[in-house]
Formats: sequence, C-alpha cells, structure tokens
Amino acid sequence: MSKNLGEVINNIMEENSTRRVLILTNHLQIIGTIHEYYDKCQNCHDCLISLKDVKIARIEELCNCGRDECECNIQSFTEFKWFNISTNSIVGFSILKD
Repeated sequence: MSKNLGEVINNIMEENSTRRVLILTNHLQIIGTIHEYYDKCQNCHDCLISLKDVKIARIEELCNCGRDECECNIQSFTEFKWFNISTNSIVGFSILKD
C-alpha cells in the first residue's frame, strides 16, 4: 500500500522540523505552511493538502534575472490566508527551512 502525497510531505517536514513548503504545479509556484490535520479532521480528503499563509505566483511571470537580492518577483505573488490544492496537481515540492 502506498502513502498519499500529503503523508509523504508531512513525514519529510517532520524529519526537517519545519512546516513550510514550496509546491510546483504545471503553472503555479505556491509557498505556504501545511496545516497539520492528522487525527484532527474526520472529513479531510487524502487528495487535498491544506495550506495557510500562502503566496502564489504563475511560474511564467517569475523573474529569472539571477541578480543577487533580486526583488523582481515581489509583485508577482498573491497572498491567501488559506489555500487547498489537489495532490493530483502537484508536479514537485521542496521543504523550506523557517
């Protein structure tokens, strides 16, 4: 039996003592804090990951100028208090240190 992606991400985050994650879909870059829901939610779906304090940007709009301390992308991000994403949409993720 395989684990769902939410469990895999949560396990990696616990090993690294952080809750921050960068998630990539085919079109979006999403940075946020994964909401800890294990053993707390009877109606949570395995196919959704809940994030809080989220910043989202379209990948095609992100700058790749490579300058140190580049601030080009500040205006590209939209902020949300809560955001749910389908695990089927995720093509990659990275754990971020706080």
